[in-house]
Formats: sequence, structure tokens, C-alpha cells
Amino acid sequence: MLIKTLIQRFPNTAKGSFWFGFGFCLLTCFSIIFVISPLTGLSKPFGGAGHDGYLEIARSVAKGNGFVCEPGQPPVACPPLYPLFLSLMTLLPEGLQRPCLIVFQSAMVGGIAFLVFLIGKSLFSSSIARIAVAIFLMNPWVHWSAKNPMTPVMQSFLYIIFAFLMGRYVFGVLKGLDDPINKKRWHPMWLAIGLVGGALALTHGSMLPAAFILLFVAFILGLIRRNKRLLATVVMSGCVMVALIAPWTYRNWVVFGRFLPVAGNYGFAYACSLAHWNISGEHAQRPNESYHASGLRFMGIEGDESRYVQYYGLKDPNLDAKFNEKAKEHIRAHPGMFLKKFILNSIEYYFPSLTYPFLAVKHFSMENLALTVYHLILWGLAVIGFYRIRRQKPEFLHAILVLVVIFLYAVWYWPFITFIGHSLYTFGTMPFLSILAANGFCRAFGESYLSQTSAS
Repeated sequence: MLIKTLIQRFPNTAKGSFWFGFGFCLLTCFSIIFVISPLTGLSKPFGGAGHDGYLEIARSVAKGNGFVCEPGQPPVACPPLYPLFLSLMTLLPEGLQRPCLIVFQSAMVGGIAFLVFLIGKSLFSSSIARIAVAIFLMNPWVHWSAKNPMTPVMQSFLYIIFAFLMGRYVFGVLKGLDDPINKKRWHPMWLAIGLVGGALALTHGSMLPAAFILLFVAFILGLIRRNKRLLATVVMSGCVMVALIAPWTYRNWVVFGRFLPVAGNYGFAYACSLAHWNISGEHAQRPNESYHASGLRFMGIEGDESRYVQYYGLKDPNLDAKFNEKAKEHIRAHPGMFLKKFILNSIEYYFPSLTYPFLAVKHFSMENLALTVYHLILWGLAVIGFYRIRRQKPEFLHAILVLVVIFLYAVWYWPFITFIGHSLYTFGTMPFLSILAANGFCRAFGESYLSQTSAS
């Protein structure tokens, strides 16, 4: 009865899902920063080292100092869109900056809920869509992220828009659906897809290959079906993406003297991630040593890490280039070690507690345990859903497509990510995993039961 009552509280329309998600996230975040944190004494600063320096870069941009963490520091090769987004808020009085950020990011959470409902309903049913929105909004890490100046909310918002636009257009064209978009020979959907894809890549560098692979898959479908309209749309969308990203790539070339489409620093991230596991011998992290210090030892650098590292990035662009080359050499020389690290990172991505025996420096975290249990529940429900619909061809195919979208988001983190002891890297997969988990929940408890909750 409790589950049924909770489900009934969630709206049964996409518009209602937006307003519920927006209001619920807003209320939760404000409760955390204005009530819970002051009462418990667990308040954390707005910005600083724990937030990757995005706020500091934004304040520098707003003051006209460019993309630097502090005046006089070297330029940074970070994705520019989120600092630009934050820079507008830094013009407000300092006490209003975090509440303003929460309002905007809560609206993005509402937008994600809106699209979770639309995708869940179009691929499965209204009942599954409703449950998916409930699962997504009940994720406590959604609201933890929405109150902080970091990229996951915006990145996930843009990713689900991109996936939705691609899916709606591609399958609409291939199936010849009768709607305003597909009645026209030419439609500016290519412009929308290109702009969203470009913005997505400029929010996080890992999204550049994800976006282009989705376009490539659509292009292959167009070739197979000999659909000129789809091929033209994909090509034009790709051109828009390139045009949007090109100015930042050119800036990186001028500033750093090398080709960086969006961001650098992947070599340093690789070195730190190598140190995380007990597989790399001399490069493994030592007791009481930070990941940054162990990563610097990858290049033979010992000593004060603050001379070289700021907000999880390298201060010296030339050192960044050397790290990138050293990482490539290490992968070529030790492919087996790279593969093992890749597999361990992929497991730790959702289940950090399960990789505890393989850590170079053992440490237990309640957040790791909570993330592991939470993700095991969601993936367990998803597996039940796959099993129950294995003989239902359209629905099984839809579930596979959702799984592919999850994989394309996640896989780019696994080779290079430092460590995955929090929810930020999985955030963009949660809307889609919520849909798969909702499908499993429906199949486990019965469609008739859930139809009653939808109708009530």
C-alpha cells in the first residue's frame, strides 16, 4: 500500500513530471542548505577544491580574466560551457549565487523528469514512465548534485535531450510516422540536434565521442535503409556540431599549441587512475599519499603537489602534454594492465564496494557502500525487466536501445577516470537506468496493478 500511495503522488503527464521534478528538487536543495546543513554543522563551502574549480573559473571569466582559476595563473583547457553558465550567476551578490544555481539546476532536473516520462511512455507504457520518474527523483544524489557548482546536471540534461531528439527523429523517419516533423522534406531538426550535440560536447569532453557515435549509428541506418533525408539530416547535424566546437578547439590550438578538441588533462587522469589499483607496481598509490602525488610520480615528480596541481588539473600546459604522451606509451607497453584497469573501473563505476580488494590503498566509505547497494537494486530490477520481456521483440529492442545509450555515456570514463567513489560520473546514466528499473518493477509486480495506479 505504501508503494502504491507513493506512486500515486507522481503526475501522469510529462508536463506534470517537469513541475513535480522542479519543485521537489528545489525544495530538497533549499532544505539541505538552509535547514539540514546549519542544524547538523555539515555545511560545505560553495566552490573550492571539492568542486573542480568551475566556480573559480566562472568568476575569472566574469571579471574579464579569461579561463583561469586565479589571476596570473596559466589558462585552463576545460570545457567552456558550464563556466560560462556559472559566470552569469557570479555577477549576483555572493549570498544569492548558490540559491540562483539551485533554481536553474532544479529546472534542469525537472526537464530530465519531463523527458524520462516521454521516453518511458513512448518505449514502454505510461505506468513505466511514471515509475521511472519516481525512481529518478527519489535518487538522493540527484539533489546533492543540483546544489553544487559542477557539471553533472547540465551534462545529463543535454545528453537526454540529444538522445531524445535523435531517437524521435531517426525512428520517425524510418517508420514514416505521420507527424509535423516527418511530413516535411526539410525540417530544422538537424539544427536542434547539432546545437544540442555541440553544447553537450562543450560541457564535458567525454560527450564528444558519445554524440558523434550516435550520429554515426544514425548515418549507418540511413545507408542501410537508403534514406537520403536521414543521411542529409545527420550530415548537417554533424556540421553544426563541428561549427559550434571549432572556435574553442582553435582557442586551444592558439593557447596550448596542440590539437585539443574540447579539453586536456586525460594523461594526468590516467596516471591517477593507474595509481588507484594495486596492479601497477611502482606507480601504485602509497599509504597516506594523495592521488595527485601518486599521479605526479608517474612522471618522476616528487614533492609539493600544490606546485603542479590546482583543482584537479595541471597548472603547466607543457606538463599536461607530457602526461598525455606518457599515458599513450604506457598503454602501448602494458595493454594487459590497461585492460585490467578498464575492467576494474567499469565495475567500480556502479559498484565501488565490490572492488575493495583490488585497491592499492584500502579505504572503506559508507557512500561507496550506499552507492553499491542502490545501484545493485536498480540493475537487479533492470535484469528482471529484460528477462520478462525477452520474447517480446519490440519492447526487448527498446530496452536494448536504452542500454546502448547508457553504455555510450559511461564507457568514456572507464579508461581514464581517477576513481569512482561518488555519484557524479554515473549521473547521466540514471535517467535511462531509471526507465529500465521501472520496466523491471512493472514486470515484477504486474501490469494490472500498475495500470490501476496510473488510472487513479
